Amino acid sequence: MRADKTCLAALNATLLHYLKDEAEREIPIWRMISLTPDQLKIRAEAWRDELGQGDVIQSESTVGGGSLPEESLPTIVLALNVKSPDTFLRKLREENPPIIARTENRKVLFDPRTVLPEQDKALLVGLKKTLDN
Repeated sequence: MRADKTCLAALNATLLHYLKDEAEREIPIWRMISLTPDQLKIRAEAWRDELGQGDVIQSESTVGGGSLPEESLPTIVLALNVKSPDTFLRKLREENPPIIARTENRKVLFDPRTVLPEQDKALLVGLKKTLDN
């Protein structure tokens, strides 16, 4: 495989963030991994309050697939009780933008660690729409 100018420019920009010790602020995966339990709890509680339902509970975030398939981090999630979790998840995936969640113990979980803060509004709009249907 041969890298083009765009690929090399992106790689250069990413590596510069590491050299400048900016990775936790500028690289999305490191922003997500570095969130504290308090930060996660505040966002999950804000989501719950905005929706008017759900429970804020402890869970685990999977760090990655290919490079870190077995690694996880403790997290705080918003857990929703819905009548049919599979149907609810399908409807969320059909939203624009699609919303990806997971189930655990028949509850649908939303992990603030996997949603960038600038995506909160779109998440809540899609959740409200799906919950209202």
